[in-house]
Formats: sequence, structure tokens, C-alpha cells
Amino acid sequence: MNQKKILLIDDELDILEILSYNLEKEGYNTLEATDGEKAVDIALNNTPDLILLDIMIPKMDGLSVCQRIR
Repeated sequence: MNQKKILLIDDELDILEILSYNLEKEGYNTLEATDGEKAVDIALNNTPDLILLDIMIPKMDGLSVCQRIR
């Protein structure tokens, strides 16, 4: 089975932990980033199937991250 990759981007570690735990329990592979620069790097190098993106994150806001990835 080909696991779908989901990139989780949030600066709150508790939220990342809860999302990652529940998604992995359902069979998804998760990638995590806590700031905009890491998020862009991970997205461009791993081609996730879905991105869950917080708007207010350090180093680069969520809208800028979205623009850079597109």
C-alpha cells in the first residue's frame, strides 16, 4: 500500500503531536515543520499529498509559504 504523505505545519508542538498521532493511526505518513522556511524545504523535497498549514508561523507566514510552494 502506498501511504499518503501529509505535511503538518504549525509552531505549536502540542497540535503537531495530536495531528500526527491521529493521522498515523489512520495509516498516513506525516511530515512536520514548525516554521515557514522548514515547511517550504520539506514540501519541495518530499511532495506531500496534502498540506495542513497554520497561517501564523515563525520566519515566514502561512500565506507566503503557500505562495512559495505553489
